[in-house]
Amino acid sequence: MGNFTHTQERILKSAENIAPWVQMLREDFHRHPELRFEEHRTSEICALELEKMGISVQRGVGQTGVVGTLECVGGDGPVLAFRAEMDALAIQDLCGTSYQSKNNGVAHLCGHDGHVATLLGAAKILGEIQKTLTGTIKFIFEPSEEAVPPDEICGAEAMISDGALENPDVDAIFGAHFYPDWKAGTVALKPGTVFSGNDVVRLTVHGQESHAAVPHRGVDAIYVASQIVTATQGLAAHLDINEAVSVHWTTINGGRLHNLIASEVVLEGSFRFSNESLRESMPTKIDQLVRGICDAFGATYDLDFNVRPMPAVISSPKEVRTMRQALIDGLGEDAVIDMKQPRLAADTMFHWLHRTNGVFYMVGTSDSNPATQYPSHHQKFDISPDTYSTAVAAIALTADRFMNRMESM
Repeated sequence: MGNFTHTQERILKSAENIAPWVQMLREDFHRHPELRFEEHRTSEICALELEKMGISVQRGVGQTGVVGTLECVGGDGPVLAFRAEMDALAIQDLCGTSYQSKNNGVAHLCGHDGHVATLLGAAKILGEIQKTLTGTIKFIFEPSEEAVPPDEICGAEAMISDGALENPDVDAIFGAHFYPDWKAGTVALKPGTVFSGNDVVRLTVHGQESHAAVPHRGVDAIYVASQIVTATQGLAAHLDINEAVSVHWTTINGGRLHNLIASEVVLEGSFRFSNESLRESMPTKIDQLVRGICDAFGATYDLDFNVRPMPAVISSPKEVRTMRQALIDGLGEDAVIDMKQPRLAADTMFHWLHRTNGVFYMVGTSDSNPATQYPSHHQKFDISPDTYSTAVAAIALTADRFMNRMESM
């Protein structure tokens, strides 16, 4: 660190200078969160800011999505895309700050407000240095990433269907996720699986109702379900210890009256695995486990293992190597973290990376303030002000590396 090119120097200086503006934008988005496909205010701000920068804009891509396209004047080169999600969560904000949500029951608790503000900051810098860049950059502002019902498409699918990756075709796409697991000022990335994805599982156990005074005449669905819960945890405990695994039944509902043996129990669970082959084997393993327990106690069952499957988010090794070097050259070795294991999370970034190469990377957001240490989706989740300059620089440094100093994509 220290032997910067002129462009790298401009990027780093501009990222520091623009950080207060990015923070202001983020706090504004935080005050005015919008749910999936309702991001009208957010998307219009994105479009207007891009237009102020001289970047051409497409509104209404995938309903409320926005695509900005910067055709750099430095000559022909690769087509890169950078993506940020705009939607908030249907949760009450309890951050207690001056920028606490004004929309009751709606809050940015997953960092999307920061993603959008950061991408706008990077767009501003890249627009200013476009003479030094070759190729085209697309800035993609995605709606509806959070909690999409199983029978609906998400914002990524809608935008892709509307041609967000076309005209011109994107060679590589990059997306960030703000994460308090790492300190502000750092970026974490890895080749291969970054987010494990998530299988939502629903199980209905059918027993036989009877009065609690004559339990032998019934089949207790609650007891059978409890055996399944316990056995599932035992199964998870015996999986490969080198893999990241989370197998949990997260809701359970059953029973009709206090004096009746329950005839039905419905369980829902979230099953996550860092290894795709392990993940693919689980429907059969769980079905065998459930069948054995139900048969032993005279119950029956219905098992749906794919209520809303969310595949793993997988980064391309070549693009990870190039981005990693760009970050080391610009931010320094200490700012770049090599992730050891995938996070047991899910994200619609998998839709983009399923169709083109690219990188899904983590941006550290925590500092000594306890508010910045809460996990994503916590009602007091907040972001360190020290996050923004690094997050903005990471995007611009990556673009510079891919568009100026790398082999053909």
